[in-house]
Amino acid sequence: MNVLIVYATTEGQTQKIAKFIGGILSAGGHQVRLHNVSDPSGGLSLSDYDKVIVAGSVHSGAHQSDLQLFVFAHRDQLGGLPGMLVSVSLAAAFPDTAEEAKKYVGTFLEAAQWQPAQIVMVAGAVKPGIYDWFQQSALRDGDLASHLAKDLQGTKEFTDWDDLTRKITAFAGT
Repeated sequence: MNVLIVYATTEGQTQKIAKFIGGILSAGGHQVRLHNVSDPSGGLSLSDYDKVIVAGSVHSGAHQSDLQLFVFAHRDQLGGLPGMLVSVSLAAAFPDTAEEAKKYVGTFLEAAQWQPAQIVMVAGAVKPGIYDWFQQSALRDGDLASHLAKDLQGTKEFTDWDDLTRKITAFAGT
């Protein structure tokens, strides 16, 4: 099976997740192509693939605009393929913010006019070393502040790799 993994990344966690998914699928004997939507090169043709996984992360309440534009532009072709949306956010990491994560997904899918066969919400990471003062302040004082250490020292991954492995393996088998 040929699987396309299309992704957009802001801080690198979604790229890490996309590569992880690609590794799972490759180990299962599938042909995989990773495509960062920010890279205009590549001669991409969705008709070459049996399934597609679209992965993007949420920042400031929305997925990357490049990803949304890609999905909107290819919505007819995507609609003809078994597809999965992998939405990466900190809101997906905690039970009390899970509904917020679902709203981000709903907003993205409505704007992109696409309905994948499966939706997976994946917890992201906090990478304070790359944040400016404003971004660090937003984390310390924002909606997720009660879930994060006040000192924001070092990268903290919330991604459940085992759960993601199970979901990708099941998607590959369908």
